[in-house]
Amino acid sequence: MLTLNKKGFLGENQYDLSNDPQNSTLFGTGNGYFGVRGSLEEFGAVFIQGCYVRGVFDSIIEIPITFVDNEYMKKYYFDEQKLKEFEYEDSCINIADITHLRIKIGNNYFYPWEGKVLSWERYIDTNDGSLVRNVIWDDGYGNETSLEYRRFASFADNHLYVVTCKIKRLNHKLEINIESGIDTFVKTNGQKKSKILKIEKEDVTYLTFEKMPKYKHQVAISYQTEIDCNNEFFKESIEKQGIIYDNFKVNDDEIFVCKKVYLTSNVDYGNIFIKKLKKESNKLQKINFNEIYNIHLVEYKRAFDKIDIKITGNDDLDGHLRYANYQTLIGFDRYDMVHSLSAKNLTAEKYNQFVWWDCEIYQAPIFYATFPKESESLLMYRYNRLNAAKENAKLLGEKGAKYAFCSSVLGDENVWSYARHPFLQIHINSDIAYSNINYYNHTNNKDFFIKYGLPVNIEILRYFANKLEFNNNVYNLNNVTGTDEHHPYINNNAYTNYTVQYVFDKTLYLMDKFNIDYKDYITEEEYTLFNDIKEKMYLPLNENGMIPQFDGYFDLSQDLEVEGKGAGTSFQMKQGGLYHKSQVIKQPDVLVLFSYLNIPVPGNYKNNFIYYENICESSSSLTYPVHAICAIDNHDEEKFFDYLDKSIKIDIVDLHKGAYQGVHAAAMAGGWYAIYRGLLGIEQHENELIINPKKVTKLDKVELNFTYHGIDLNIVYSNNEVVIKSKRLDNPINIKIKNTDKVYEHLEITVIKND
Repeated sequence: MLTLNKKGFLGENQYDLSNDPQNSTLFGTGNGYFGVRGSLEEFGAVFIQGCYVRGVFDSIIEIPITFVDNEYMKKYYFDEQKLKEFEYEDSCINIADITHLRIKIGNNYFYPWEGKVLSWERYIDTNDGSLVRNVIWDDGYGNETSLEYRRFASFADNHLYVVTCKIKRLNHKLEINIESGIDTFVKTNGQKKSKILKIEKEDVTYLTFEKMPKYKHQVAISYQTEIDCNNEFFKESIEKQGIIYDNFKVNDDEIFVCKKVYLTSNVDYGNIFIKKLKKESNKLQKINFNEIYNIHLVEYKRAFDKIDIKITGNDDLDGHLRYANYQTLIGFDRYDMVHSLSAKNLTAEKYNQFVWWDCEIYQAPIFYATFPKESESLLMYRYNRLNAAKENAKLLGEKGAKYAFCSSVLGDENVWSYARHPFLQIHINSDIAYSNINYYNHTNNKDFFIKYGLPVNIEILRYFANKLEFNNNVYNLNNVTGTDEHHPYINNNAYTNYTVQYVFDKTLYLMDKFNIDYKDYITEEEYTLFNDIKEKMYLPLNENGMIPQFDGYFDLSQDLEVEGKGAGTSFQMKQGGLYHKSQVIKQPDVLVLFSYLNIPVPGNYKNNFIYYENICESSSSLTYPVHAICAIDNHDEEKFFDYLDKSIKIDIVDLHKGAYQGVHAAAMAGGWYAIYRGLLGIEQHENELIINPKKVTKLDKVELNFTYHGIDLNIVYSNNEVVIKSKRLDNPINIKIKNTDKVYEHLEITVIKND
């Protein structure tokens, strides 16, 4: 298990072969454009090594191993006929292991499972975004060697990766051989998908991969290795067992190895991607490691400072939260919009790197508050797939736009066809429309909303207007699945209905505010209908203040009847339960409305939290940040820190036994949001910034940076008061203390005491 070292970085102090699968995820590096798994430089194994370039997809054979062993799975979860037909699925592609760096000392390769490891330290340095490893190794014959590794994806050049190793002979004079190159024999879901088309060897080695069959995506990689030592060395180029590498024979006490790897693809550079590769690779020959590192460091610090949270008085939380924020940052591409945020970031193939609703609700708001300009790419990803969403709706006989619940490259639906519930999760549409409004609330960027957000929202409203059923003077949304996937085929899911009403209301409001002629977008008949839906949308609420998750929810049993042998537990079910008969839920649904969305929700917040928390089996990682926010909103400090801990440590302690499959990106991102929205109570609205700090005893001070309406703000929480600072005084804003009449005009320093 990983722990915090003396520097506060997450790492390990001894090598354990059994931890390799999990650590290959946890020691991942990246910069948003590509991600590299934390496999060892000296050896790569299938399912351990991996490099994923954003937006590089193709079709794979995916064979689900499923067994239906109870009524719920038979009738409500799997379509067994489609399960028989299912075979191919889109997926991100594992390109190559670009970290390959083998060290041979005398006649023995350095492998930590051979010889004797005298000391071992490996950690993620969140100060510079690199993976560091320091080892002293005995080859088994008393020959001791020190090896100090550092590798990172550049934040100054999105396509550059650097691997270094400082080698020092401690008590011997054995010759050292260094193999530095690219291991191309990697697999995606057990299949060889990236295949070499051409190898060009000059001072720099260039590898061009074949076009992939479905999307014609193509990748090219270059590498060059520099050796810094006192004596001359011998170099030869070798290709063996799918590994293309340069072999250096060196006879020196101290050696510094620096490998520069450059990746390009036709996804972002089109037909000139190879020309771009060669041009930039040639430039790299003239730049030494220190220059590359220092330029990277400046850009990395600039980016990480935006998302960093400094905690004083709780070192464990400080270190683990900083690690979680590092993982959040390296999953976000700050430069392009070829793809968007995915559930595993760029750390593995699980969930195929699809874009889910996690993006709009759990991940994007963090970047709206920290990278407002760069996060436009997340919205543009959806805007650029509007035509695909309209085509999806047409194929279903619907109007407007139906966004894919599982979106890969083109925006067509990539739901696993044998699963029933995702096709019913039409809340993805209201999530995307909500996200457009949420971005406007954060940025006040009217022009962006009108040009890109409004066309998307209009088509989404058109879709829902056609989908809703009007009876008993209200609009109902029937036969859906909410965010809680344990209950498909339900009517009037609370989460979906409330978000649908909100996006109708706010979209029409903004059109009116911006003096937009509705006739440019919709017919008069639609305008009347949309306004009627806004006023008469059915919003579930009982007289006692409880919000039923869906029609008839409270009539179900509070117990879970178990039947079968638990085959469904591999599909995020804790038991082989008959969930359709039970109130037991997979993850929060109603509670997301109160916590993440910041939209007006009636009902008794505290009672709803107590009830739904107790009935939730937390088989989704999305549970923990929601429950953390709800807990602190309701002044339960113990539960807040417990759920916050589970959010940021979910893969470190392997809470869901799947860390080797990639990080739970939304849960880790939830750590940041639980502090920002939960502890500090920050809500960004169109006309005011709301602060609602909560009293806690388990930390002394919290500091973070965020942006509201283009103004960069620094907020410090200590001694149960909040200090907000900004250097800009030319654009005053209103800061409101929630549940009070206090409104502060924005000054250089505003002090808010938590009474």
